[in-house]
Amino acid sequence: MPVMTSSSTLLVLPEEFEFDQQNVALVERIQAALAHPLSRTFRDCLDRLKRIARNRPGARVKLWMDFAPHSFAFAVVLPDRSAWLNGGVIFHGAHDSGGNGGAPTYSVSITPMDGWTLHT
Repeated sequence: MPVMTSSSTLLVLPEEFEFDQQNVALVERIQAALAHPLSRTFRDCLDRLKRIARNRPGARVKLWMDFAPHSFAFAVVLPDRSAWLNGGVIFHGAHDSGGNGGAPTYSVSITPMDGWTLHT
């Protein structure tokens, strides 16, 4: 889904994704994730969500802002508008000791990591 951003660059996500294109903060957060040195981990999360959605006919992945820095909430939504799966695309790193469960993400990674990971 191509979207023109405030800096006149094109933001492209897989066609299975939906997000509020008018939400400047959200668009900028997605842009920043795609440009981040650890963007491969973000793209891996998007690819995984895309595969999950493709396994449910007509499913869409909705993204929105999460309270955690650089992170997103998501839901895989079925054609009847019910949420089939939901969670977060959470950014871990030095700011949360790699996902130790403390502030600011309050999310746990079994193995400490730097970058984005899916949490359900």
